[in-house]
Amino acid sequence: MNDKQEAALDQVEEGRLLPGERPDSQHPDDALHWAEVYRELRTFKEETIDRVLQELVKLGDVARYEIESTDLVVLRSERDRFQRRAEFWRNRYRTLTGKP
Repeated sequence: MNDKQEAALDQVEEGRLLPGERPDSQHPDDALHWAEVYRELRTFKEETIDRVLQELVKLGDVARYEIESTDLVVLRSERDRFQRRAEFWRNRYRTLTGKP
């Protein structure tokens, strides 16, 4: 595996945290902050996926297949990981505050 492949895999690693992210934080404000950060990231990835899908129609079959089988797979994996992290932080906020 080369450096580029390893870097791509690192981006979708389930346990990967962002710099400064501490899942054991006891502060509700931290949980709100990280829920928002991950919401922003998820939204960005979703918008990126939408743009890629719009541009696919301009590509030939081989190029389209390459984008669908690599780029879109990674983008969707990242989007889904960001969604799970946002949910983690929303749940963490509810746990810390006792709010439903």
